[in-house]
Amino acid sequence: MERSSAAAHRPVGRKRDPRIEALALVAAIEVYALDGWHGFTFEAVARVSGVGKPAIYRRWSTREALLIAAFDRTNIPTARDLGGLEADVHDYVSQWVRWYVTPFLAQAANRLLVDCVSNAELDRLYQKVIFTPLGKSARQVTNRAVAREELPPGTPPTILPDLILGGMLMHWMFAPYRDDRHAAELFRADCERLVDVILRGLRATPQGGEG
Repeated sequence: MERSSAAAHRPVGRKRDPRIEALALVAAIEVYALDGWHGFTFEAVARVSGVGKPAIYRRWSTREALLIAAFDRTNIPTARDLGGLEADVHDYVSQWVRWYVTPFLAQAANRLLVDCVSNAELDRLYQKVIFTPLGKSARQVTNRAVAREELPPGTPPTILPDLILGGMLMHWMFAPYRDDRHAAELFRADCERLVDVILRGLRATPQGGEG
């Protein structure tokens, strides 16, 4: 994916700009996606965003804090209660489709999971700010469905998000159409078929274990 050229049109100056935080966080995802942790510096983010480096330092004291803040503002999908299993799941998947087709996000997220293994502070912030709230929200899809008797009692709360998110990740990683202008529509169609298979399987097979 090519680097954005939008920074060429952004003035850098001392005047406080309410857009500074948003510009820096968008640029942070782009820099990290393209250059990885080694290239993810305050200087690089300042250059791409057109925001002065001192303004970035005033808001985030470490690279880890900047990167996690950038991910936290990317409209990470939430599992909303729309009154029924199909509605809940299709809404959740639709949010993830939009997330995946947003430039640089999926590439940056894949890097983040790897870098958290060797960076304790990055992993701590990721677990606290993103993973724990995201996981709690995702498990509620299954729990609500069991409570409505739409899924068998004892269905493990993690199984539905695991199947959906794992399947979507594999589809996206190996999709031949990621650079196609119709990528969002093609990916959405693949994911809808995936969801149909998952829901049929869960409903047909009694689940053991704790709920």
